[in-house]
Amino acid sequence: MSRAAGYDEVGGPGVLRVEEIADVDPGPGQVAVRVRAAGVNPYDAKVRTGFLTSDAPFPRRIGGEFAGTVEAVGDGADYPDGAPVAVGDEVLGGAPGAIAERVLAEASALVRRPDALPVAVAGGLRTAGLTAVSCLATVPVGAGDTVLVGGASGAVGLLVCQLAVDAGARVVGTAAPRNHDLLRSLGVEPVAYGDGLAGRVAAAGGATAVIDCHGRGALDAGVALGVPVERMTAIAAYGALAELGVGIVERAARTPDNLARLAEGLAEGRFVLPVAATFPLDEVADAFAALETSHAPGKIVVLP
Repeated sequence: MSRAAGYDEVGGPGVLRVEEIADVDPGPGQVAVRVRAAGVNPYDAKVRTGFLTSDAPFPRRIGGEFAGTVEAVGDGADYPDGAPVAVGDEVLGGAPGAIAERVLAEASALVRRPDALPVAVAGGLRTAGLTAVSCLATVPVGAGDTVLVGGASGAVGLLVCQLAVDAGARVVGTAAPRNHDLLRSLGVEPVAYGDGLAGRVAAAGGATAVIDCHGRGALDAGVALGVPVERMTAIAAYGALAELGVGIVERAARTPDNLARLAEGLAEGRFVLPVAATFPLDEVADAFAALETSHAPGKIVVLP
């Protein structure tokens, strides 16, 4: 038996509970992982509240990313590079119901955790990291570009900013003033979000691309600044994408190879992903409450 977080009805963080469930042996191509850290993501919250619909029956488990230690291996369970997974391997990746003490995962979706990558960071990397990579696959930037990043101090925004800087682009990022020093430390030129954003960005030299990682404020500023719609995308402004004709973030870049490259970049110190707060499994409702209110930059992570 092991414990896992879940819920029996849609609603606020208070519907979450932690229960014991029977452990299941991994099947072919699967591994069982003892979870050491699991990220808390807005997608999970949107499904839990019913904002995003799900066909999954109740009771539902929650969470989709983790880092941990392999404790059992099914037949033919290999990493994406073909090497066999072994008991005791330290891994990160994704699987349904990851906010738990133990999770079953497809070995082909896992990567090895570098020794220098803290487990809390690794547990919160997959969703934000692969979303950031996908944003820049949808709207590639490089030398000569100035990209406006909306919500630059969120987990996805921080990684988008760093990947864009690494590609040689100039980055202007929106954030609350308390987070401006962090952005500057990453090579980003911070601006305040809210009314008048287009004017502030114009005063900073304009933009050639827009990636909105929060809502639609950066998209609207991009329109006002004359940025072509094919040079803009967003991760959460579902209505605005259709209204403005902006392309949806493509998913082809959400690969284990890209996840492994991000993990190595973080382990080497080329990129950073702050952990805003950690919570034990029994406080999973508090973790989601923190996620759904204003919080420090970076990821919120549950440590079972």
